Amino acid sequence: MKVIAAVNGLVTSDIAALYALRYAALFNYTLDLLHVLNPTDSREEVETSMATIEEAAAEYQIKTERVFLAGEPAPAIRAHLLETNTDILFCSTRMRKRFFEDSLSEKLTRVQLPADLAIVRVAHVDAAFLSENILLPIRGDRLSIKKFIFFSAMAKAFGAGAEIYSITTAGNRRMARLDIGSTKELFLKINDRLSHYAKNLKLMQIPLRIKHALAENEVDQILHHVAHHEFQLMIIGGRRQSPFARFFREDPMARLFRYTPVNTIAFYAREEE
Repeated sequence: MKVIAAVNGLVTSDIAALYALRYAALFNYTLDLLHVLNPTDSREEVETSMATIEEAAAEYQIKTERVFLAGEPAPAIRAHLLETNTDILFCSTRMRKRFFEDSLSEKLTRVQLPADLAIVRVAHVDAAFLSENILLPIRGDRLSIKKFIFFSAMAKAFGAGAEIYSITTAGNRRMARLDIGSTKELFLKINDRLSHYAKNLKLMQIPLRIKHALAENEVDQILHHVAHHEFQLMIIGGRRQSPFARFFREDPMARLFRYTPVNTIAFYAREEE
């Protein structure tokens, strides 16, 4: 089984590759360092980055391979994934006027991939080397098995504490109707529905906190929470949308990526054929 990290010679892709390395080390998978040849990126800088990542991988006794592809990046990567037994692809993204508009990471979210996809937004370079607390914000009790597995794997890979931050969205009228008793009952029901996830983390010896919030705006609440607590990594669920959606309003995930003060990974589970 392979883990693939897309490398382009920039620091952001190096950091994404380091997350891929820690994930690969957890499962003892091979780490492929992949680059699609193009006139914009310097091959010399790409190979320098690969050498640095390979040196880091040697410390974890992880096998690495270099892969160079040609052609249109997204189709070329998809074709390569179809030919390999790949668990997940890590790819960095840079902030542009509209999230990761016209970037490789955006194009990959619009292609049906035979592997999971992790898009890394780097806010702090040092956080990739030492992550003590990892956050997973969710809406209510909505947590998919695939997203939970990735979240728990990253926490285990770093030996980090984990926090599930459950946000219940509510308008002013609903908030006015919720007294202390009904709010506590609501949160207890969410805890009960999340109990099997908590048991799994306990079996993995991963310290877990479950916290709750009532908020009118989910993204604002997440940004407020990460700004006032010590997290080094946040995992969010990627949402595939129509390519025309961004012309009408800013996608909530795009806004979260734009303003996040911590390194953030958007996880896209592979689409079933």
